[in-house]
Amino acid sequence: MTAAAAAPLRGTAATRGAQGSNLVPEIPLQIKIWERLFGSAGIVQCLCASDARRCRGVCRDWWRLAGAGACEEELWNVDLGDVRRGPAWKHLLLGGIRLKNRAGTHQDYYEKLCEQESQYDSVIRRDVNRTLPQEEFFRDKQGQQTLFRLLRALAIRLSDIGYCQSLNFIVATLIGVFPDDEAAVFQCALALLLRYSMADLYRPKFAKLGVIVWQFDRIVEGFLPKVHTALVRHGVNSEYYAIQWFLTLFASDLAQPIVRRVWDRFLVAGWRVVVQVGLALLYTVQDVLPTLDSCQALRFLKTFARQCPYSAEQLLNAAASFKVSHRMLSALEAAYSWEDDVQLLVIKDLNSGQVHWAVQAIAPSKPSSSVRRESDDAGEEDDEPPMELPRAFSRNGGGAELPPELGGPLDGTGADGEACGTVLPFLLHNLDTGEQTVIDEAWSQYTDDMATRAKAAAGPLQARPSAGTDMPSLSPKRSPERDQCSSDGPAQGQPASGAAGGGGSFWMQSVQRQAVRRLGQV
Repeated sequence: MTAAAAAPLRGTAATRGAQGSNLVPEIPLQIKIWERLFGSAGIVQCLCASDARRCRGVCRDWWRLAGAGACEEELWNVDLGDVRRGPAWKHLLLGGIRLKNRAGTHQDYYEKLCEQESQYDSVIRRDVNRTLPQEEFFRDKQGQQTLFRLLRALAIRLSDIGYCQSLNFIVATLIGVFPDDEAAVFQCALALLLRYSMADLYRPKFAKLGVIVWQFDRIVEGFLPKVHTALVRHGVNSEYYAIQWFLTLFASDLAQPIVRRVWDRFLVAGWRVVVQVGLALLYTVQDVLPTLDSCQALRFLKTFARQCPYSAEQLLNAAASFKVSHRMLSALEAAYSWEDDVQLLVIKDLNSGQVHWAVQAIAPSKPSSSVRRESDDAGEEDDEPPMELPRAFSRNGGGAELPPELGGPLDGTGADGEACGTVLPFLLHNLDTGEQTVIDEAWSQYTDDMATRAKAAAGPLQARPSAGTDMPSLSPKRSPERDQCSSDGPAQGQPASGAAGGGGSFWMQSVQRQAVRRLGQV
C-alpha cells in the first residue's frame, strides 16, 4: 500500500465520520489496524525510506506511526529530535524480543524491583548525586530519585553483575530520551546491556573490557600513528583515557545532544561506531599531544573529550571517515590470544580511496633499557625511556587467563599444561532475560575427564616412610600458593571426595564460584 493508494481511505473515513455520531467509534478501530500495519512486522518494514516518508504525508496518525518503522536510515543520517527518537530507540532495542517477568524472583516487574532494598543502595546513592549535574533534570530531587530507582532495579535484575559505576550514565542517558516512562527506561536499559553485549563489559575481572582496550590501541596505531607515537612517548595507552568512553558510550564526557546522536548510530551499526568516534576525538588532538610533556599530557588526556570542538554532525562525519569494520574488530579480537605482538597495518589507496588492512604478528619488542650509552667523543647521552603507567589489563599470549570465547584454551589446559578449566563454555545465556544455566551433563563429564587427565599427568605418587604410616607426598613442582587453588586428585588408597575434590582448581576460580551461586538462584 503506497501513500497514493491510501488517500481514498482518508476521504472515506472523514465522510463516514460526518454522516452521524454512530460511526465515530469506527475511528479507533482504524487506528488499531494502522498500528498493526506500522508495527515491527508491518508494511513499513518492506518499504524504502523514501516511500515510508511518503506514507507519513497521508494523515496525522500515519505521520506518528510511520516515524518508528523506517527509523534506521533516518536515525543514521539526521537528528530525529526528542519526539521521534524515543519510538525509534524502542523499535531497535525492544523490537522482536520479549523480556520475561516472573513474580517473586529477581525477574519481577520493574514496579516491584524498584521498591526492594539492594546491597548496592549506598553506592548507588553516592553516584546518583554526581551523575550529569549539568542536566537540569538530575539537579532536581525527583530526577535523582528516578535514577536511583532504576539503578536499584537493574542491580537486582542483573544479579550476576549487580551495580557498577558507569551504569549510572547509561541509565541517565535513557532517562533523557524517556523522561516520563520509567518502565520503558528499565526495559531499554536491559535490552541495551543484553542485546548489545554491554553487560559483558561489567562482568567480574572485566575480561571483555581488557580485550576492547587492547583492540583500540592497535586501531589507534594503525589509523593514527602520530597519536600512537605520542602516547607511547608519554607511557600511556587507552586504559588511561578511554575506559570511561567504552563503559558509558561517551555519556560521561560528551554533551548529551552529542551522546544521543552517537547512540543513534550505535544502535544501528554496533560497536564499530564507538571505535570510530574514539578515533575522531583523538584526531582532533593529534597535533597537540606531541607538544606536551608527560605531566601535561596526563592531565590533558583525562579531559580533552569534554572540550570537543565538534558539533554532533561534525563529529559523526569525522568518525565515518575512519573505515573500521566489524570484520576488523573480529580479527583483532582473535589475535588477542596470539603469543607474538600484534600490529594492525592500514593502507589507503590515494587513487581509489579504498582502505586495505591486515592484522599481522610481529616480533616482540625488546624491553627498554635504562642504561645510558656514553659517547667518548661528544659525551652525549641517550634519553631515558618513558616510564609506563601501571596497567590494569595484561595480555597473556597463551590465553591461559582468558575465557574460551576470548581466546582462552578450550581443552582446560593452561600455558604450563596444568588444568585450569572454566565453566563458561557450558553456560547457556538467555539474551532476553540475562539468565544463565549450566549444561549439567556436559559439565560433569568435562570435570571428570579433566580430573582423570590431571591424575594421569601427575603420575604415581611417591611414598615417603615416616615414623608412623606411609604418607603420600605431593609433587615438588607445586608451590604452596598453587596448592591453595589446585589439587592432584585423591591420594592413593583413599576414596575420591565429592565435587570439590573432583573439580580440583576449577571451582576455586572466582568465575566458577559465581556460576555456582548463579545456579542456586535459578
